[in-house]
Amino acid sequence: MRRICYILVIVYNICFFFSCNSPKKELQDAIEQMQSRKIAIPYEQMNCWANDSILKVSPWEKAKLKLVHYIDSATCSSCYLQKVKMNDYLFRMEELSNNEFYNVIIINPGNKMNEELEKLFSEKLIPQTIFIDSTNNFAQVNPNIPHETKYHTFLVDDNNKVILVGNPIVNKKIKDIFMSIVEERLGIKLNFKNLDKLR
Repeated sequence: MRRICYILVIVYNICFFFSCNSPKKELQDAIEQMQSRKIAIPYEQMNCWANDSILKVSPWEKAKLKLVHYIDSATCSSCYLQKVKMNDYLFRMEELSNNEFYNVIIINPGNKMNEELEKLFSEKLIPQTIFIDSTNNFAQVNPNIPHETKYHTFLVDDNNKVILVGNPIVNKKIKDIFMSIVEERLGIKLNFKNLDKLR
């Protein structure tokens, strides 16, 4: 019953955020399509940019909840990553949960973006753990993910099943639901300052 409630609230909030440009039925169908099979994350087929200590423990593989940020070649990856970096509560959540929650950031940058991303990464202006998917493997192994960008940020459980669709960085209603799910599923209280401020 709780799962059904999440889905209904997700549908409402996506519809609210996008001014109901798409019929509610289309949104429901897209979410059901995403939940029709597990999300495959082909870590071994992507280039992980992270420091050696993080690579050694690979915390994303053991996380009970993962917020997947998929950034395809049609999106300004550097813009999105800098916005994620600014919303540091997502990374503080990793620390507070002892990495039981983790951000999995997957980028299909296109040839022209690699140099800019390398520069931003070296200057620590973007998150310091990202996956570069140069051959577009993520999209190929997940045909159940719609092409529209609004479906490219979502929360998965420890079985890689989608439990929330929407971007908590840009939508406060989605963020509130997201925080509630993380607290409930992991049994923790996320009570640090300014957590509810969208930047």
